[in-house]
Amino acid sequence: MTPDETAFVAELDAMIVARKKMTSRLYQIVLGGEASLRLLQQFVIHRYPIKAFWTRNILGIASRIDDYALRRELIENIYEEETGAISGTQRHLESFVDFGRSLGLSRDMIVDAGPPLPETSAMIAHNVGACNREATHFTVGVASVLLLMEGQPAITSRQGTSMEVVMRDVYRLPPAGYAYFSQHASGSHHAAVSEIEEDHASTARRILARYCRGAAQRDAARTALARAIELRHAHFDAIVREGYDPSEPAFRGAP
Repeated sequence: MTPDETAFVAELDAMIVARKKMTSRLYQIVLGGEASLRLLQQFVIHRYPIKAFWTRNILGIASRIDDYALRRELIENIYEEETGAISGTQRHLESFVDFGRSLGLSRDMIVDAGPPLPETSAMIAHNVGACNREATHFTVGVASVLLLMEGQPAITSRQGTSMEVVMRDVYRLPPAGYAYFSQHASGSHHAAVSEIEEDHASTARRILARYCRGAAQRDAARTALARAIELRHAHFDAIVREGYDPSEPAFRGAP
C-alpha cells in the first residue's frame, strides 16, 4: 500500500476499534459472566438473522471485483463459512445454531423466530444494500460490512477472557456449544482458525486500498461505516432490552 492508502485504511480501522463489540453493554455482560440463560438465548435468536445473510452479502461484493486473486480470497471466505472445510469444522451458521441448542433452544426457535426486532431489520437492510445495490460502489460494503465484521479486534473482556473461553469455562457449555466461537477465535491459541480469520480482514483492507479511490468514494465508505457502527450498537442494545434483567441469576451449566 502507498502511505495514502495505508492512512485511509488505518482511519477505518480506528473507527472500528473505537466502537468495538466490547464497548457495548451486551458484550460486557456476556463476557463478564453475568448473562442469564434468557439473555444468552435472546443473543442467539436476534443475532442469527444477521449472520444468516453474511455469505450472500459477501457474494454481492465478490461478484463485482475484477481482480481474480482478491475475488478468490472472498470466495474462500464464503466456502469456509458455508462448509467449514478449510478449518475442518462445519458450516459456521450451523455451529451458531448448535450454540443455541446447547442453551435449550430448538432449531425452529432459532431459524423461525418470527419477525426480527426493528434494530435487527435496520442492520440487515444496511448490510444488504451496501453489498448488493448496483448503484452503490462495492467498497461501501467492504468498509461497512466486511471490514467491520472481520476487522474487529479479538473479542475479550477487560480480564482478557474471550467468548470461546467464557462459554466453555464460565457458562459451562459443551464443546458443540462453543464451537462457533472457536471457529471465529481470531487471536486465540487456535492457530489455524486464527490465521483464517485474520486473512479475511487483510483481504478487506487490500480491496479498500486498491479500489476505494478519490474523495467521494472514501467519504462514502467512511459514512457507511459510521452508520453501520451505530446500527450495530443499537442492535446490541436491543438484545439487552429484550433479554436482560439484572435480577435474574447468571447462567451456569446446561439447562
